[in-house]
Amino acid sequence: MPVLIMQDTWLRWTKATRAAAEAPARLAVPRAHLLPQLSNDGTLRHEIMALEQDGFIPVERIRSFGDPAWHEDRPLRPDNVRAHRTRDGFEVRLDQPWSGMLTTRWPGHLPAPLFTGQLGEAVRIDWNGRFHASLGGSNRSYFYEEHTVWVALLEAPTDRALVDLAPRKHIDLRTQIY
Repeated sequence: MPVLIMQDTWLRWTKATRAAAEAPARLAVPRAHLLPQLSNDGTLRHEIMALEQDGFIPVERIRSFGDPAWHEDRPLRPDNVRAHRTRDGFEVRLDQPWSGMLTTRWPGHLPAPLFTGQLGEAVRIDWNGRFHASLGGSNRSYFYEEHTVWVALLEAPTDRALVDLAPRKHIDLRTQIY
């Protein structure tokens, strides 16, 4: 059975490490990682987070797409990429992240679906943003996030599937966030 895979590598930092001595640690985090052991339900959601507060040491979370515990994990992060199977392949949608906190420009009219793929294909989506540290704006500090999201539908993927795979499409929505 083909496996629908989503891998989200995301980083979060503040102005304190934006261009400081810690920046090389942030920039050294790879954008594609080895896949963990696959689940039996035909989906794999693999998250790699690297946070300033932890010295940008990557931490992995692994779940199936339908696992309700995914939304209970901390720290909170935007969950704005949706992927699902179609009869012949898969579709990917991308929503604006945390609109009440986002302070950088977001593309206004992204197509829906953003990408439609077939078995053996992948899409890579890069996006970033600067966010208020509080929803109501009472905390005037900011934090920054950058995400690299891979979505692929693969027959019997190996652990190196995303590391070795060239995406059919690369959607780069990164903007100047400094």
